[in-house]
Amino acid sequence: MSDVPSQGPKAGRNWPTERETYDDPNTGARVTRLTSYPGVPDWHLYFTKSGWYDDGRRLLFRSNRDGSRQLYSLDLESGLITQVTDLEGFEGDTTIDREGRSLYFWVDDRLVRFDLDAFRVTDVVYEVPEGYDRGTFDLAADGSRFYVSIAEPVDLPGERSTFLEMMEAAPPTRILSIPGPQAADGAAGSTEEADPEPELLHEEAGWLSTHMDASPTRPNLFMYPQQGPWDAFEDKVWVQDADSGERWSVRPTPGDSGMGHQHWLADGERVGYHGWEGGRNDPDCFYGHVRFDGTDRVETATPVRETHCHTNTPAQFVCDGSSDVPWNLLYRWDDDRGEYEGPRKLATHDWGEDSPHPHSRLGPDGETVLFDSNRYDGESNLYLVEIPEFESLPVYEPN
Repeated sequence: MSDVPSQGPKAGRNWPTERETYDDPNTGARVTRLTSYPGVPDWHLYFTKSGWYDDGRRLLFRSNRDGSRQLYSLDLESGLITQVTDLEGFEGDTTIDREGRSLYFWVDDRLVRFDLDAFRVTDVVYEVPEGYDRGTFDLAADGSRFYVSIAEPVDLPGERSTFLEMMEAAPPTRILSIPGPQAADGAAGSTEEADPEPELLHEEAGWLSTHMDASPTRPNLFMYPQQGPWDAFEDKVWVQDADSGERWSVRPTPGDSGMGHQHWLADGERVGYHGWEGGRNDPDCFYGHVRFDGTDRVETATPVRETHCHTNTPAQFVCDGSSDVPWNLLYRWDDDRGEYEGPRKLATHDWGEDSPHPHSRLGPDGETVLFDSNRYDGESNLYLVEIPEFESLPVYEPN
């Protein structure tokens, strides 16, 4: 293993609160803009990863306010912002352990553990071998192992490849199990062993290295997609049992249809997603969730084709909207009717051509929704909207 990366001198710096609270002009919901540092973008963690920690009192986010993308922590009561990392080569994709004491992320080609109490990198968990590019990772529910993807590099035309070009290049990809901070029998310290031996869980020629999501309750289960245009796959999203090696498609999309933006519900038993049927030009769009083994599927129609939707439980879910639908859209499950009610407009994000994706995500208590928007000054900021009574929100009516 290589040397442990050292923090720079800017870690631990504080910024005063940047909060402003207002009533949404279109829905009346109470919204707090959490960040507003001028001239630089802020983003919350990708919507599949929760940034809340310290029993929900603090929120991690990413920002370029230091001149490079680093991690910051926001005290949700006081609004105080603290710079968490000052690391050259910090990549951004971050996982918080269940205790909220450690972070895991890439620094260049090293997957490292970061101590949130000491504000320092303590261990190099894994280093990508020569001849491979790093992919993504997640930590198993019991901390026993990491699920890590790596891929052989491919040469593509142009400075920025498209989804189609990457899919057609089919980079040879490996999914590995790496010993985690807690051994399977509960013993601590496995990350400190010298050069732990990875276990190969799956390999194929295909672009699998962009998302890795472990079930938050079942340590043996993880999920990943075939990446590329959604309608290029009849089986895009896969769940795998790391113990048995068995894997299966969680929601097939045969014919001219597609799905993606998969995420685990909080129970670790169900997978959420959205997609469409009937083709890109005249799609019938839906959001759904299904048990991890592909059974007990529940779906409902939505007005937007390629957006992000999120839920913690089947009781409600939120979707981003789009550039044509400039609000988060909220749905609620009706037990009596056995279907979802909605959508209702929740908060205005003014999603324009140069806007960040809102990546709307319900808070851990299900009472708030976090999203990104550049409606304030043209740069991405974090917004947190309190969910009011469902009936008080305006019904979304398509044009």
